[in-house]
Amino acid sequence: MGNSRASNGYGSGLTGAEAGELSRQIAGLTRSGLPLAAGLAALSEELPRGRLRRSMRDLARALEAGAPLDQAIGDQKERIPPHMRGLVVAGVRSGRIGDVLARFSSFAGLGVELKRRLVLSLAYPLLTLAITLGLFFFVSTFAVRQFERIFMDFSIPLPGLTIVVIQGARVIDRAAGPLGIVVLCLVVAWLAGRLLLKPAVRRSLSTQLPLFGPIWAATRLAEFCHLLALLLEGQLPLPEALRLTGEGLQDTGMERACAIMARDVESGRSFDQAMSKLWRFPSGLPRLLGWAKNQMALSEVLELAGVLFETQARSRATLAGMTVTIMCVILVLALIMVIPALFLPLIMLISRLSG
Repeated sequence: MGNSRASNGYGSGLTGAEAGELSRQIAGLTRSGLPLAAGLAALSEELPRGRLRRSMRDLARALEAGAPLDQAIGDQKERIPPHMRGLVVAGVRSGRIGDVLARFSSFAGLGVELKRRLVLSLAYPLLTLAITLGLFFFVSTFAVRQFERIFMDFSIPLPGLTIVVIQGARVIDRAAGPLGIVVLCLVVAWLAGRLLLKPAVRRSLSTQLPLFGPIWAATRLAEFCHLLALLLEGQLPLPEALRLTGEGLQDTGMERACAIMARDVESGRSFDQAMSKLWRFPSGLPRLLGWAKNQMALSEVLELAGVLFETQARSRATLAGMTVTIMCVILVLALIMVIPALFLPLIMLISRLSG
């Protein structure tokens, strides 16, 4: 999941990973039957200093003072994100607080897990790609020029492959300056985005990136379906569940879309009708939701859709990795072809001189 409200400027709140970890610990203690207050106090002592440790410690103190879990979490509204408070309320209402929080923690780190897997799968191809690009530009802008002077001095007849390499090197040499400016602008834009844009805005913009955008879009849809299904299972009204889901995703575009759907549902539209007019959701999802006849059936359909979007996100991550790997192979082959293109005329010259 995304960052907490703090990431949007609402105080020192838990990050998405921290909220997921807190949910996992509460779920584990609840299911094991251990005293929740004592368990949270003990767990907090094992954590390094930070927001999660403070949150666990304050929760333990509130529970020891006799406050119920939903009230203890509600008292930390500046620290614990609203969707997690809604999940606790839903778990208390349904009597399955451990199951609800355990399910939430299982998909709370979906985006982080996919990002980690994608980085690990792309680390070697991207490093190889960077080295290959550096060698390719060096050969094209320096080495080819030196070989071209030698060919001209000796009036060596050039084969077609060598001519293509020389012409390509001239194009790359002329484009090196503008290309460097473009790369510099992209780096500055990335740094400015990291410094100036809130995480929720960055998460929203990431879905528009080429190649990797569809991965994050599918991830966000999976998180939306899973979280909304959990809140609906806890018998929260659909408009309230939608608003909590939008806040929990920490994506400005999805939060706005959820707020629009909540208003439409309150005005009398069905959920599928409210969703069908929003471009962020695939056209098949509203039709799928239209089959649900009541709120419990709706949560089951959303859970199924969430699993489908998870699978889609993972397959797109695999496709992105394959695409980058193929680009790397093509560049390596192009660099390899430069070598015979440059040395073939020299071999012809040596043969002519020795003959």
